[in-house]
Amino acid sequence: MLKVCSKLLSRRVWMGGALVLAISSCQKTPIQFGQPYVDNSFSNIVLVDTFSTQLSTVHYDSVATSGSGTLMVGNYSDPYFGKIQASTFFELSPPGTTTLGANAGFDSLQLILVPDKSFYGDTTVPLQISVYQLSKQITFPVYQTVFYNNSDFPVNPVPLGSLTQQFYPHLTDSLFIRLSDTTGQHLFNLIKSNDPAIQSTVSFLPYFNALKLTATAGNMNAIYGFKESVVMRLYYHENDVYPVTKFVDFKYYNSDNTQFNQVMSDRTGTPLAGFNNSTLEIPSDSTGHAAYLQYLTGFLTKIRFPTIRDLLLRTDYTKILKADLIINPLLGSYNPSMDLPPNLVPFTTDQYDLMGSPLPLANGSGYQTGNLVEDYLYNQNTSYTYDVTAYLQQQIGVGYSNKNGLLLVPPSPAWITNLNRAVFGDKQNPKGSIQLKVYYVSVTP
Repeated sequence: MLKVCSKLLSRRVWMGGALVLAISSCQKTPIQFGQPYVDNSFSNIVLVDTFSTQLSTVHYDSVATSGSGTLMVGNYSDPYFGKIQASTFFELSPPGTTTLGANAGFDSLQLILVPDKSFYGDTTVPLQISVYQLSKQITFPVYQTVFYNNSDFPVNPVPLGSLTQQFYPHLTDSLFIRLSDTTGQHLFNLIKSNDPAIQSTVSFLPYFNALKLTATAGNMNAIYGFKESVVMRLYYHENDVYPVTKFVDFKYYNSDNTQFNQVMSDRTGTPLAGFNNSTLEIPSDSTGHAAYLQYLTGFLTKIRFPTIRDLLLRTDYTKILKADLIINPLLGSYNPSMDLPPNLVPFTTDQYDLMGSPLPLANGSGYQTGNLVEDYLYNQNTSYTYDVTAYLQQQIGVGYSNKNGLLLVPPSPAWITNLNRAVFGDKQNPKGSIQLKVYYVSVTP
């Protein structure tokens, strides 16, 4: 049966658990649930929004970046994450058999890059990048099939070429970097003589080592993304009645999965300076009452719910009906040039901080991504929101010392193709907040 009360306002305070329990509406309908809950009892829906959440920053010392589909180059300085530099390593395949005329002559060798329109940082500073050739062939160590953000290979000390140019990632179609004429002439001679080294990729890769594309002397304020359609183009001419300009292309090659982006950071003087190879997780109260997230530099935000089992001490508690997690990034920590991740997926984790399963949508059709709302006008209403109902219903039954939690991670492939980052404040940080709203069924005789 249903018993309707025209106006019901109740407030319960339970000092033993230090919880303030408030009815979520000023008008409530008591419902007799019957056998599924407690016979001859009446129920209310009670909102608790004072549960403590525990934030920490987890650091992975390496992140796989092979075959991302994006070539990342540049550097910038971040007040939270330090000085960040991105370089890309990649191989080229030869043009194969090409017949050149007897009177053909070499003109130039250029590396052509096509922007993918992605960037992070201040693009008003001119682009300054250099191309280096590795001093040895790029190969995997034993038992390794991918490279990581901290992988590295030595290069020849003198760059093959450099470029300084004002660059507009949304407008510039291509970048042309002129490479060494000596290297170009040498490759031209190989092509003209049909040298075996130029006939196949298998023979060319050990002969012509991979290239590294990197910022010149750290003089940039942004990191840019380029497409895999990069080519090294050799221009030559053949004399007829008039000279005719022609070219052959050495194309991007990644069938062996050796392309990777190196992303290095100098965290000196930042809240993250305390991380090292032996310190892989730090609570928010030791990092400025904030947790940090930027997957490509190895940082993830972990959220735990250490007091959720206090609900079991409530004599009226029956079941968690709904639970919402609302996370507000730190005020002033983001802007259009250092934007937030548009999607963040909560993955289950434990005391070892390894990623488990993503939290599914309620309808089971996919996983949650946070439903980001951005407020650049007032910078106060930006938030990610998650439905953690099913997760907390499971966690409240964990009786041992519970170290489980959620790791916020960008979805694939965005986690290794951009540098979007976020900073989240804990309860003691006035510039940011994280709120857990739990609605439970309260049944009283």
